[in-house]
Amino acid sequence: GVWTGDCFRQINCKKKVGVDPKAITSVAYRMTSDKYFEDNTEKFDIIFVDGLHTYEQAYKDVLNGLDRLNEGGTIVMHDCYPDNEKSQKVPRECDVWNGDVWKAFVRLRTERDDLDMYVINSDYGVGVIQKTSNKQKMLSSDIDICYQELEKNFKEWLNLVSVEDFKKRI
Repeated sequence: GVWTGDCFRQINCKKKVGVDPKAITSVAYRMTSDKYFEDNTEKFDIIFVDGLHTYEQAYKDVLNGLDRLNEGGTIVMHDCYPDNEKSQKVPRECDVWNGDVWKAFVRLRTERDDLDMYVINSDYGVGVIQKTSNKQKMLSSDIDICYQELEKNFKEWLNLVSVEDFKKRI
């Protein structure tokens, strides 16, 4: 999502593509991400997932994004570590709303050992996903993906890293 375009305008790169059906600024593609991925086959170095804020849509966006990544590319997801239970409820019940995007991130960690995944503990959780040829530790597929369990297991489930540790990785 692009919405007002405030963040999008700050990205300085040769080529960037905005996709948002309800943006209140000009975007390259005024359509859903599903429609964009269906109609376009471009490859990208970085794909930022921050749209509908629902588990189902975030999951689809990441899967579609993985098919569109260049070698060595990265998917970045916003809202992977909500502050509290209310801020992750769908439908939205409060002003600061992250939605249940975190569930898509956790689900992928139960399904895929070919992805290097972690969440930076900043700005409601910034998820980083990269394809890798090294097998990654997966979460058990029989976990109960609910907020109460996230509260107990957030470090393991999100593979949470500090901003300082992230800077060391890059």
